[in-house]
Amino acid sequence: MFSAARWRLTFVFTGVLVVVLIACGIVVYLTTRSVIYGRVDHDLEDRARSDLVLFQRGPHEEPDRGPPGSGSEFDPGGYFYAISNADGQILSSSPYLDSEALPSTATLVKAVDNGDTFTDTKSSKGEPQRVYVFPVTVSGGGGALVQIGRSIEPEEAALSQLRIILLAVLAASIVPAVAGGYLLSGRALRPIKTAMESQRIFIADASHELRTPVAVVRTNAELLKRHFEPDTAQTAGSDQVALDDILSESDRLGRMVDQMLTLAEADAGQRTVLTAEVSLNELVDQVTRSMRSLAEAREISLNAQLNSDISLSGDPSRLRELLTVLLDNAVKYTDAGGRIDVSVRKEHRKAIITVSDNGPGIPSEALPHVFDRFYRVDEARSRESGGTGLGLAIARHIVEAHSGTIDVESKIREGTVVTVELPA
Repeated sequence: MFSAARWRLTFVFTGVLVVVLIACGIVVYLTTRSVIYGRVDHDLEDRARSDLVLFQRGPHEEPDRGPPGSGSEFDPGGYFYAISNADGQILSSSPYLDSEALPSTATLVKAVDNGDTFTDTKSSKGEPQRVYVFPVTVSGGGGALVQIGRSIEPEEAALSQLRIILLAVLAASIVPAVAGGYLLSGRALRPIKTAMESQRIFIADASHELRTPVAVVRTNAELLKRHFEPDTAQTAGSDQVALDDILSESDRLGRMVDQMLTLAEADAGQRTVLTAEVSLNELVDQVTRSMRSLAEAREISLNAQLNSDISLSGDPSRLRELLTVLLDNAVKYTDAGGRIDVSVRKEHRKAIITVSDNGPGIPSEALPHVFDRFYRVDEARSRESGGTGLGLAIARHIVEAHSGTIDVESKIREGTVVTVELPA
């Protein structure tokens, strides 16, 4: 139990740390990207301001000067430019301009409506480009759009390296996170484990110590009852009832002590499974016959449906205890005139035992707790029938010790079905 809880906590710690690292990585990456792109944009703006006068001369230049970018007045140095109208028609551009690197018409319209804008494009070779678009008034009073840009492949390469580094840091942190989480979860669970171990020892010791006084109480009650039986005149009706109550309560207390000791031994791993070949049909038949008299006393029909003989490897005494617990519960909580059916079948190398009844059923909110120790759906009825709230907890332990599963399904006023699956 603690091993599973420790690993669950470990995975929770690791998951939280991974989420935090991912969040930090995203923040670092987006911040770095924003800084890099901000520098590129600032660079493009500076370039645009420095050459604004040249752009405002427009596409028609003096013959001896040439267009911007063809002489010393405009040296691209990795930059490219284009002057166009709002429809995207190029009026002037850098030599050997790659038209694929220019912004779309929608971006140009946005620049006309909103002013300056930045956009990302790709060249015909697939290289990333950053382009700054802004409107200008050229000589003659006309308007135009200037598009100036440059390759941002070095910046994208740096961002790609940053992504690789962040992913590597994340991957490298997983193993230390698991190790650290395992150590932290061990420390967190240590006080709980110590408290539960102390509780287990107390329950085991108390159960051992209670066995003797409970046996003494029952023995004395039986002696008193036998002593007064020959002379009924000596025994008042209330005294006889009191003796019967003492015997009944001592039986219930004795069963509770035995069950508490069983669970304490199970928690300590002291109840080992003795492996032997068990005929499940024969075992079910024996337990059903032994419980039939109790069922008939409550006017309940108890039926066993056994198919071909099914054998499995298990502990006969503990499997008998399992069946007794399930049938005892069904008898206790089924009303007079009810019916209990026990069936055994084999499917996919599993022996399936089903115990069903048409009793009052279990509320849906109580189903998750039926295997909890000392949990009783109906406190008054459980106490009246002698229930301790430990039977199904013991049943689950026996099933799990045999590497099986146990499940309870129930509907109000329709009944309850308990299904046990064991390897066969």
